Amino acid sequence: MPTPTAPLARPAPRGSFLANYGGYGAPRQTDTLGILRPIILPHEMMGKTAPCDLFNSRGMLLVKGGAQIAPTLAVNVYARHPTQPIRVFCRAAQADLISDFNPIEEMLEIGRVLSHIDERIVRNEHVSADELVRLACDLHAIWHLDADACLGYARLHKFGRPSICHTVHVALIAAELAAANGMDRFQIINVIGGALTMNLSRLALHDEMHDSVTGPDETQEIEIHNHPGDGVNLLDHIGKFGKSWIDAVGAHHENIDGSGYPWSLKGSAIPLSARIVRVADTFAARLTWRKARQPLHWSMRRTGSTPSFAQHIFGSDLQRLDSPLITQLTRTLGRFPPGSLVRINNGELAVVTRRVPGAEAAPAEVHSIRDVYGQQLAEPRRRRIGEGAYEIRNYANEECRRFMLYDWQRLWGYAEQ
Repeated sequence: MPTPTAPLARPAPRGSFLANYGGYGAPRQTDTLGILRPIILPHEMMGKTAPCDLFNSRGMLLVKGGAQIAPTLAVNVYARHPTQPIRVFCRAAQADLISDFNPIEEMLEIGRVLSHIDERIVRNEHVSADELVRLACDLHAIWHLDADACLGYARLHKFGRPSICHTVHVALIAAELAAANGMDRFQIINVIGGALTMNLSRLALHDEMHDSVTGPDETQEIEIHNHPGDGVNLLDHIGKFGKSWIDAVGAHHENIDGSGYPWSLKGSAIPLSARIVRVADTFAARLTWRKARQPLHWSMRRTGSTPSFAQHIFGSDLQRLDSPLITQLTRTLGRFPPGSLVRINNGELAVVTRRVPGAEAAPAEVHSIRDVYGQQLAEPRRRRIGEGAYEIRNYANEECRRFMLYDWQRLWGYAEQ
């Protein structure tokens, strides 16, 4: 398999330090002057003057703008891994002083490249394994830099063909679950690659089914049943990939109880990478609108705890999927995953933008987009959750389609300044 340290599929934007991305976390913002967003602090800036205020993942000030960046900052940020690249936060309006890299725009580009690769496959043109490995590496990098922004935006905005949006979303969720299982970078990239290519042999069919108001016909049923095996054959033709990558593609529709396809595998006979992608695929499908199926709108009454949340989301699929993985996922994303529309206690409509880092995530902050009178706000208002003033009262995901043209990037500080 090509080693997953390949460069970006495209030249990195000016000021990008994506190749040096580091730790994973989610900030609690405490400043009052603007949205915080993560950046990678280049090693060459150590010992030099900070161009702006720098914060840790919980919004605590690390270095005041104009002060010297101490070489010990890496130890302060990564006490257990002082040699890792330094991931810090700064105010979004000042981020360009260090890097103008936009992970959401990069995610959109990954979707465009994946769609172009599919078009070339349909035309029987050459596609290399390196191209697909680079996409998996790129997606891992942007997820690692700002998982909350990527997950939230992928949930809220349809940025291309339904099949492409779905596979990118699944890959991001699978990355969360792989990380929760303690997988290393190499292993997570293989899981991401498996998710990105799980439907590569039949992306056009996915688009057809998305726009259909009826179930699949006999021919489509056969194609659906065969697409995991066809996907493995396609990847074998393209080049060499890691075993867990291939396993994820070939077995991502197998079920723990043996009711899946194409091989009716049971239990531990299903590779872990495939079980992860299967859970992520199902979870993403619950959030997706199709002509024949509305997305699942969550209910506070039915999601009051992690077990009830899992039961509400997965329903009867709990008997067919890996239940420990489902528990891990619901704990990792929390009851209010990034991108959830909610009502807060002052009556405003808001979007969950950041999680509190930890074993069982909770929303750290939301951004209000409509006021108490239902009027769209000229600028989103950041509200910190769980500190007394603001609390989430209800889910409001059913209102998402009213905001089809909303610039969701601005909620995470990536809109044009």
